[in-house]
Amino acid sequence: MDSIFGSSCDSEKRWWTQVSKILEKDQTNGVRPVSIFRVPKTLSHGNANPVRPNKHGLSAFKPDAYMPLLMGLGPYHRFRPELYEMERYKLVAATKVRSEHFPTREFQELVDTLKEKEDEIRSHYHMYLDYDGNMLLWFMTIDGLFLLEFLHTCISKKDRLSSSWSRKPNLFESEGSKFAGHSILRDVVMLENQIPIFLLGNIFDFLNIDKNVLLSMVVSFCSEVSPFKLIKKDLSLSEVYEHDHLLKLLYHLIVMNVKVPKEACPINMPSGALSPEEEIHPKVNSGSQILCSLLKVSSNLNIPLVKKITKPINMIVNLPWATAKSLPEVSRLATNLEEGLKSECDPLGEDIKNPIVEEIMIPSVSALCNAGVEFCLSNGDISIIKFDKKQKKFYLPHLKLNVNSEVIIRNLVAFEASMSDFLVLGRYTELMNGIIDTAEDAKLLKKKGIIEYSLKTDAEVAHLFNGMTRSIRPSKVPYIDIAIEDVNKYYYGTRKVKVYTCMKKYVYGSWQILTLLAAVFVVLLMGMQSFCSVYSCSRFFNVSNDLGK
Repeated sequence: MDSIFGSSCDSEKRWWTQVSKILEKDQTNGVRPVSIFRVPKTLSHGNANPVRPNKHGLSAFKPDAYMPLLMGLGPYHRFRPELYEMERYKLVAATKVRSEHFPTREFQELVDTLKEKEDEIRSHYHMYLDYDGNMLLWFMTIDGLFLLEFLHTCISKKDRLSSSWSRKPNLFESEGSKFAGHSILRDVVMLENQIPIFLLGNIFDFLNIDKNVLLSMVVSFCSEVSPFKLIKKDLSLSEVYEHDHLLKLLYHLIVMNVKVPKEACPINMPSGALSPEEEIHPKVNSGSQILCSLLKVSSNLNIPLVKKITKPINMIVNLPWATAKSLPEVSRLATNLEEGLKSECDPLGEDIKNPIVEEIMIPSVSALCNAGVEFCLSNGDISIIKFDKKQKKFYLPHLKLNVNSEVIIRNLVAFEASMSDFLVLGRYTELMNGIIDTAEDAKLLKKKGIIEYSLKTDAEVAHLFNGMTRSIRPSKVPYIDIAIEDVNKYYYGTRKVKVYTCMKKYVYGSWQILTLLAAVFVVLLMGMQSFCSVYSCSRFFNVSNDLGK
């Protein structure tokens, strides 16, 4: 079993004490579900193999997004030396609360009220907590008071003045504390930094404060930090208690309207379809490069007959095909080619139902716009993602990004991967990574009102999603998958993409044979040049010497 500390005699004794107490006490209550996990290593650090960058040259692993950098809350990061400096803030917050609400009582009295909850506190954490019971309750109480003081800043100023929690200036309201506040906010939403909400409720009971203030705090916090639109709902305190910690409550408010199917259907990229980089500029392999080099060499041979042959070939190779295709005859030829090879080149064959593991292969925003797709802002939350085939409109939910959004999204995805088989947010991030390749893609979505961000550049938005390509496991969300399938069917069914798919299959796939023939051709031409350097070739081929001039 994983533990915070190493083994020792005291640790073994504590383990025996805790386990025996749990077994005696919980015979009828059963095992409480764990809710506060360690982040899967496949998300935070990868595996033993070197991290493989994605197609954008970015690593999907970012430990700093999951490990608190300023403030450790709860047992997982409590005694990391680099976080000791912020302990002073916690003590200041605890002292402030005591001076306002129970100045004549000892702090130990508050800790004692939580003794009956020690086992419940431990049960929320995935790891075995090798702490003495009194020590665990002390630092959890201090962390709880600090968290409540921080959450109080999320309430509007009007509600803050009328709040029974505190009317004195908050620790985070001064100018010098604003930067620290942003860093603390990132740490507060991290999965490994969560504190059970029931603990905060017990503190309110001891302080004899209306729990509606706690309700206002946590709901206001979720509304403040959520990157997604939250459907307004009047939550009761009991509904809040159903969600063990702030991150779980935030996740619930985001996906509460998503219908979980009994069985999710996989979705796929069409077999043989081009990746976004190959849509307009197909990859040229080494064989094609050799062929071009051989053609260039043969063009430089000083043989009139050879120049007569290679000159029209060079003209054909160097034609601006994008422009030439607009000519009537060329367009008709392309149409005939498309219709003649339709059955062989149809990218939407039987393979459309194969699962995708790492990254959704879907055209970028720019490519889809060029193909006639219009991006539209949906009126709902993340449950509204669809493609209207008739109107060619792709509906996406509103997304608000700031300096903290990447950490929030990553930890929501990590929590989802730990708790659910239905990875809605994971699939959504895969979709956004698929359609946002460049800063131009982010800019187009911003113009449509789909993404709203306060980041410095459009490129930062692209980097944010391009860095989140790896999933904990293949995710299948039917309504998102259907939208992707419909977009792919439309895009890869357009004439331009079909023609390029055929060219890739029949032309670029034949470069090896063409390269061999070209090599033999050049060898023959070089032999001919050697022959003509000794003997006069004009009388054999009936070619005038002026032809090569």
